Amino acid sequence: MERFRKKWMQKSAVILTAFTLFTAGVSAAVPQEVEAKSWKQNLDAEEWKYSDPIMSTVYKDRRKESKGTDSFHEAESSIETMTKADIMDHYLDRNNRRVTPYTLIRVVDAVFSIDLQAISDLGAGKQAGTYSDHVLERVREASPKPLSDEEIGQFSKVRVMELYWSSFKKRLTAEERYTMINEIFGVNLVGIAGLEGSGVALFSKNQWISQYDTDLFIVETGSDDVDVWIYPTEYFKQQTGLEENPEELNNRLTKLGFSYSEEKDAFYYADPNGESVPDAFKGQTLGTIIGFIQENYKNLLVIGDAA
Repeated sequence: MERFRKKWMQKSAVILTAFTLFTAGVSAAVPQEVEAKSWKQNLDAEEWKYSDPIMSTVYKDRRKESKGTDSFHEAESSIETMTKADIMDHYLDRNNRRVTPYTLIRVVDAVFSIDLQAISDLGAGKQAGTYSDHVLERVREASPKPLSDEEIGQFSKVRVMELYWSSFKKRLTAEERYTMINEIFGVNLVGIAGLEGSGVALFSKNQWISQYDTDLFIVETGSDDVDVWIYPTEYFKQQTGLEENPEELNNRLTKLGFSYSEEKDAFYYADPNGESVPDAFKGQTLGTIIGFIQENYKNLLVIGDAA
């Protein structure tokens, strides 16, 4: 009987130990499971600034970078500080899928709300006759047959991008992607990303390139970027009581070559050679307007939701 009692006590101790270890493991696993569920619920419930596939990928990747130590709100705050260019780069460069020209077109639309396909279909954007030698060389290198400048100029911009892209034997870097889009479509995504919170809206290639509820002035360009108009937004008119550009802004624009256009009721500029306005002039114009806003209307800059 004594021998039986000892064996039973030993067996009970083993069972108790196993049960203790098992329950400890369960208790340790439960918080992780709850946390994971909480993260998923937060992710699904959040109203993101961009499309769900884009933000979901960036969000999960940011959490991996922090090795899961960031709280949901810390990760969210980190994402909110990223520019549109940052978001696009993060998504494309961290995504294991093969990136193609059509992937890029979709992502640019999802992040920037800029439709490169529509620009191509309209024949808008940078004039084909002003393609750089770099673009022409890339297209010729990828073409199965010799091409003249005129023949390349007759291609759609998406087709030019396809050939340009295929001339690379490696995955394009972020800088190479931005250069390609700007040189072919006349769309400077890095510059556009910097317009958020600046107070300047941009309408170009027959679509809104950048627009927020509290923008103060609109820069509008023609379909081929040859001409530019600048005029106040309705928000600016409501906040200031002014119906036209302030005189001081017009004075600064006049020094750049702008003048008043009765037809558009706006300050207007056209390239004297009938060519697409160069990036340097665009940058100078935007810098002049943004500088004027910072000096005189900074108090009106409250970043709203993109329209």
